Amino acid sequence: MKILVIRHADALDTNGNSIRTDFDRPLSEKGIKQALRLKKGLLKANFLPEIVLSSPLIRTSQTSKLVFPEVFTQNKSFFERSELKPGAHPEIICKIINEYNPKSIALVGHMPDVGVFVSWLIGASGANIEMEKCGAALLEFHGLPREGAGSLRWLVGPEWKYR
Repeated sequence: MKILVIRHADALDTNGNSIRTDFDRPLSEKGIKQALRLKKGLLKANFLPEIVLSSPLIRTSQTSKLVFPEVFTQNKSFFERSELKPGAHPEIICKIINEYNPKSIALVGHMPDVGVFVSWLIGASGANIEMEKCGAALLEFHGLPREGAGSLRWLVGPEWKYR
């Protein structure tokens, strides 16, 4: 199984007017550009997941849809899961992934959760992997994902351009 873990792209701050809560923060222009750049790199890397899981917050949903529009046009699956809101625990994330048991999956979430999840999967749970906004990590597993069973194939930032 391959798991692509993505931190959402850059988002606007709450302003007390139209953006009242953290849940409602949309992507900024910078964030939209970051997501489209990641999409282009993933297409060059020939990575299109069977399933995309996203936190239900606006910025993660928007990141997912910009990075993986093919998921919506090629009859693939997209799921927003409330368990992936900020504060998600690695064991819960694995349980959700295992419900679907895909060959490839993308997960779009928040820091520090995505960094903690990647660290946990590669057996470095004490490490602090800092993922930039719209950064991505590709992990591979023989069988289902679990603590310490993953191999980190690459970790990239928002400026990444695949070869």
